[in-house]
Amino acid sequence: MRLPILPILALSTALTLAGCGSGKTVTASNESVSDVAKKVADAGLKFTPGRWDSTMKFVKLEMDGMPPEAKAMMSKVMGKDRTYSSCLTKEEAEKPDAKFFGQADERCKYDSFAMGGGKIDAKMTCKAQQGSQTMTMQGNYTPETYQMTMAINGQGPGGKAMSMQMEVSAKHTGECTGKEDAKGGTG
Repeated sequence: MRLPILPILALSTALTLAGCGSGKTVTASNESVSDVAKKVADAGLKFTPGRWDSTMKFVKLEMDGMPPEAKAMMSKVMGKDRTYSSCLTKEEAEKPDAKFFGQADERCKYDSFAMGGGKIDAKMTCKAQQGSQTMTMQGNYTPETYQMTMAINGQGPGGKAMSMQMEVSAKHTGECTGKEDAKGGTG
C-alpha cells in the first residue's frame, strides 16, 4: 500500500526554517507553495545548514475498507520511529526555492500559513489522483530543533476516505558527513 505523502516534504522542509531572525513572522492565506517560500526567504527567516537528524512516527492511520492484511501491516508500523538524516547545504539554507518546500509543481497550496516566534501553524490542500488531501501542521521550533504534529485527511488509494496523523521531530547535529540518507532539504 502506498501512502499519500505528497505534502510530507513540504512539512519537513518548512520545519527547518528555524534559525536567524526568530523575531520575524510570515503569514499567508490561499497562496502557492512558491509564494510562501518567497515570503519566508524575503523575511530573512533562515535555518541552520548542516546535518539534520529527524524522527517520524505514525500515530494514526485509518482508511475506509482497508483489507485486514493492510491493517496488520500498518499496526506493525504504528508508534514506531522512523529515523533519517539529511544534509542541508549553505546555499540551500540561504536561498530556499519552491522546490525546497516540496511541491514545485504547485499541486499544493497553503490555505493558511503562520510562522514566527518559535511556532508554526499551517493548513495545506493538495490535489492528487485520488482527489484532494488536507494537511494541518502545528509545532514549535528553535534554531537547532523542531517538533511538529501533522494530520492528513482526504482520499487514499481507490478514492477511499483516509485519515493519518504523525509526529515529526528533528535536530541539527553538526556538519554534513556525506553519509546522510538524503541530500538537500530535510527529508
